Order: sequence, then structure tokens, then C-alpha cells
Amino acid sequence: MAEPAGTIRLKLAALGIDHRASDFPVQFIEFCEQNDLYEMEVNAAGELLILPMTGYRGNKQENYMNHFLVGWELANGGSASSQTVRFRLPSGEIRGPDAAWITQERFDALSEDEWNRIVEGAPDFVAEIRSRTDDLPPLRNKMALWMAAGARLGWLIDTRSRQVYIYRAGQTEPEVLDNPEALDGEDVLPGFVFPVRQYVFDLAGPEE
Repeated sequence: MAEPAGTIRLKLAALGIDHRASDFPVQFIEFCEQNDLYEMEVNAAGELLILPMTGYRGNKQENYMNHFLVGWELANGGSASSQTVRFRLPSGEIRGPDAAWITQERFDALSEDEWNRIVEGAPDFVAEIRSRTDDLPPLRNKMALWMAAGARLGWLIDTRSRQVYIYRAGQTEPEVLDNPEALDGEDVLPGFVFPVRQYVFDLAGPEE
């Protein structure tokens, strides 16, 4: 599984819905827009997944990540996206990362449906941040899905162990960094640096 504990699962086939159909992304986005209090994805088995909320801390961590990524995009090109954007993988799954980026070439080639609804294929760069509701094995499974679908660089940021798993295209296992101060975008995002310790690991709430 690639979903956190507490995820609600609904079998779309039981409702007469084929998640592999060409018009399903339109139906999915319309359904999400009518139920915008919930975060939803679709897995390869055709189950609609209603995900638990990450909470205020998790949202802040994601926002900081996306702030730095958008800043890099404005100077270097391509297109960054946040946790509200969905990508459709070759398996038919519809997934949403906490942060993502695609090349300028891919962005320029987006169809009208992709621009307004769901992007086909995995992002070139993808990041997942472990929230209070996430167990590590499902998140690692989700990262494996992204990489198998064509992502070139991925970061899994484990807020509890203060570790980061670096996934690279062509490598069977991720590199694990212990409590890094910052993360490097390498050759996928040249010059991109995210101060993960300051904006994720050490992010303090009002009670701290």
C-alpha cells in the first residue's frame, strides 16, 4: 500500500466507474471540486482513496518546500506544483505529491485537459514529507510508484527520524541522509537548495 493509516477506500468498479477510461480524469476532478474538504487519490486497483488531513504543521512544511521550489522555477524555468495537483501514472493511478516539478518542455506540451485537470505521467522531480498520519512503509511504496513511472529525482523527508531518502532514476535503492542541513537538486534541478533542517525538522509550533 502507498496510503497512510486511516485512508478510506471506495471501489469505483462497484459504482460502475472505470478509472482507466479516458474521461475519468474529468470525472475525478469534478468530484474533488464538489468535495473540496477532502484530499483524494486513486490507486491501481481502482479504489478512490480519501486521505486523512496532514494538520497545520504538515501544511506549513509543505508550503515552505513549495516556496523554495517556486523561487527556483522563476529563475530557471519548468513548472513547480504543490499538493493540490494530481498526476496520472501509466498504471491508471492518480496521485498527488507534496511538491513536484516538470521540465519547461513538458509544461509547454501540456494539453488543455492536463492544464485544467490532471497531468499525464510522473513529475520529473517529486517530494513527499511524512506527516503525523503517515507511516514510513506506505510512503516508501508511494516513492517507488513515482520512480517506476518515470520520476528522475525524489525526496522522501521523514520528519520523525530526521532522515531523507534520496531516490534517483536508475538506482534500485535510495540514499539515506541523516539529519541533513540542506538538500541539493542535483542535475535535475541544478542550483536548487532546500534548507530542510530549518524549514521541516526544526519547525516549531506555538507550544514549543
